[in-house]
Amino acid sequence: MIEKPVSGRYAAISQRLRAIRAYYDLPSKEFAALADVPPKSYSQWESGDFRISIEGATKLGARFGTTLDFIYLGRIDTLPTNLAKAVASSPLLKATSKSSETPD
Repeated sequence: MIEKPVSGRYAAISQRLRAIRAYYDLPSKEFAALADVPPKSYSQWESGDFRISIEGATKLGARFGTTLDFIYLGRIDTLPTNLAKAVASSPLLKATSKSSETPD
């Protein structure tokens, strides 16, 4: 599965969302549905042009074990061990590091 490159304002967050989804090996619509997030919203977050809402990030965390610190700041050390190891080695995160975004 080849992902389109991301270059939007929130590209770092987008790459982290993609890495989490890749870990669970789910298509974006199914990933969104399992987290009770509208697929259109999730698609916009993965585009890098829209910032994920706190509500959306919380839903992903509740369902998939990710954390707000990882989603927004890139702190892998806040993830469960298995997820952290997989995400740390993900090629989706090799081009990005911690977020340079500032809170609004």
